[in-house]
Amino acid sequence: MRKEVFEWFFLRITGVILLAGLTLHFYTMHYNGPAQTGPYWRAFNFIFLLSAIYHGFNGLLGIMIEYVHSRALQKIFEGVLIVTALALTGIGIYILSV
Repeated sequence: MRKEVFEWFFLRITGVILLAGLTLHFYTMHYNGPAQTGPYWRAFNFIFLLSAIYHGFNGLLGIMIEYVHSRALQKIFEGVLIVTALALTGIGIYILSV
């Protein structure tokens, strides 16, 4: 399978996860209170975090590829996006573990 097909498919999968996850997140955090701290909720929040990071940064990468035509600048922006995504993922995992 080509890389683009995988990215397209995974973007759709993470979109579905985000839609379901956001609905569940709003319901549990705003109606039941933030008391859900069990292992299943931690796993849910971890998957939700990874889906949001992948979905958002893959979208930004697609926009960047469309509007930046210089291959050198694309590589620079891609590196910045990857470093930023990894940093935000690390921060998110740290916050979830506290």
